Amino acid sequence: MEIPEATSDRIYKTLQKAQKIAIISHRHPDPDTLCSNLALRVLLEKMGKDVTSACVDPVPENCLFLPELKTFVDDFDPKDFDLFISVDAGSTAQAAFPEKYPSILKKNFINIDHHPSNDHYGTLPLVMEDAASTTLIIYELFGMWNEEITIETATFLLFGLYFDTGSFMHSNTDAGVYKIASELMRKGARQDLIVQNLFKKHSIEKLKLWGKALDSAQLTDNRVIVAGVTAQEFSDCRATSSDLGGLIDYLSTAKESKFATLLSGDDSGQIKGSLRTRHDNIDVSRIARDLGGGGHKKASGFSIKGNLKRKTHWSITDKNPL
Repeated sequence: MEIPEATSDRIYKTLQKAQKIAIISHRHPDPDTLCSNLALRVLLEKMGKDVTSACVDPVPENCLFLPELKTFVDDFDPKDFDLFISVDAGSTAQAAFPEKYPSILKKNFINIDHHPSNDHYGTLPLVMEDAASTTLIIYELFGMWNEEITIETATFLLFGLYFDTGSFMHSNTDAGVYKIASELMRKGARQDLIVQNLFKKHSIEKLKLWGKALDSAQLTDNRVIVAGVTAQEFSDCRATSSDLGGLIDYLSTAKESKFATLLSGDDSGQIKGSLRTRHDNIDVSRIARDLGGGGHKKASGFSIKGNLKRKTHWSITDKNPL
């Protein structure tokens, strides 16, 4: 990954000029979008800026060990800001706020992302498709700007990298990823906290939900493994959508499958779909794009209107792409 120096300089100068900044994480947030947000916020607050972190959806439980995430807001008044930054949001729909407030795209709007499906929205996009995570892009920008990476920031950056590489098991893990992870740990990144909260603190509600989802799993004639959880099952388990975190990666390990699909419904008539494959010759992002979503070749997602029903096979009714 090589960030164009001219783009890096433009972003840094834009940050320096701005006074009130909103940093936007994508809907259904994960550690990469949240920690990219926090790392930038630490830098901007050090520069004396008034910064607000925003996301339309709640922070997942496995990220709440970072107290800074409790300061996120789920809405804001666009008139209060002179700069907007989206991080790890592959589309305006994923960022959510540009759909609600279209005018912000015409103001100073920086778009930092690594999803191939990103259409380079905003006035200043930086989309690095070969980056393993958006936190990796932030790391490189810090270096180009000669900005300090503290223990706190190193932990944020490593958490995002750890998550988006599937704990360094995905195919986007290369020698450069290991090198940067090592450098972040040398700077004091709390890898122990990351591992403990990702893998060693599962609630009974999450375990029950996984049980229902795994029990529903089916292998189609085309060797696609499909599992789903209905809104009622979320309620029965007293679980939330964040409790599904990590399940799609587990499903994709089924040796017989070409790729895995995890569907989840909610009470508002929305269905979220996650797609994963471990095969180099399969591009699940094409399926996601056909359904109004996007993502990476091996890991993508979508959200559509409809109701999820458990029959002898999984089906989506009243499908309408968002």
